Amino acid sequence: MRVGARFPDAFLGFFDDAAVFPPGLAPLEQAISDHIQRRKTPLDTAVGPLILPLQAIAEAQALAAGQDLSSGPVVVSIVVPAGELTDALSAWQTVGPELHIAALELKVSTAAADWTRQIEEAKAVEGVAVYVELTAEQVADGALDALAEAGLRLKFRTGGIQQHLFPTVSELGAVIMAAVTRGLPFKLTAGLHQAIRYNDPTTGFTHHGFLNIAAAAAAARNGAPTGQVEAALGETDAARLLDLLDKNSAGSLDPSWRASFVSFGTCSVLEPAESLEALALLDAGLLVSDQSTNHIFLKAAHHD
Repeated sequence: MRVGARFPDAFLGFFDDAAVFPPGLAPLEQAISDHIQRRKTPLDTAVGPLILPLQAIAEAQALAAGQDLSSGPVVVSIVVPAGELTDALSAWQTVGPELHIAALELKVSTAAADWTRQIEEAKAVEGVAVYVELTAEQVADGALDALAEAGLRLKFRTGGIQQHLFPTVSELGAVIMAAVTRGLPFKLTAGLHQAIRYNDPTTGFTHHGFLNIAAAAAAARNGAPTGQVEAALGETDAARLLDLLDKNSAGSLDPSWRASFVSFGTCSVLEPAESLEALALLDAGLLVSDQSTNHIFLKAAHHD
């Protein structure tokens, strides 16, 4: 039986399980097993779908068939390479009962003529949520208008294994403002390990904080100017950031900003949860269990 919802509403289904992607690179079998076994832990309600590449779906279905699925199929979001939407739709329509496809995350080509056509093709998809991954340049070139007109959702990259994959505060702020203005829900991918903006001493990379982005989204939804949205993204003091979140919502745990900032992919679902615990945004002891199963699977979730 699944653990009851003890996470705050603001963070339910917020951490999409990207264990198989860099830097975690968990083997597929381990990722599926961990995802299913996590249902026995308090983290269950905070975790969104298991994100898998299109080419892994057939193997994932076979591996899931050997697991205990008494509490339901493995919920999956498929990352779709540019130009392979037809194959993804085929996988979605023919997948067995072991998997439930909740979303498609479509990459598009860089050339304007190509991404315009690919967005138009995605417009015809019904019955499953479709996110389209765009670059800051594509956003600046008007791609968000095309998404809004097509009824699609935005996916945007916030980090990676190279410095250039991290958008600046100005770039990310512009994307958030543009998405909120158009009523476009968005999800983010990569680099969001901690709640608060920080510098990784190992790589030297400055990472955006997912709570910073929540505060920025709340500010944008509240009609704040660009400068205030960027200030929320750049804040490194926890108390000041929580004050900003309180100012633009009904409190630090008000989930209204989730209508814009839907979720983000993370190789470790434990690490971001621990950063919320450090800010006293989770009930004391929520991530601590005396039960051996909870201890094992909470730790197994931490791949990177």
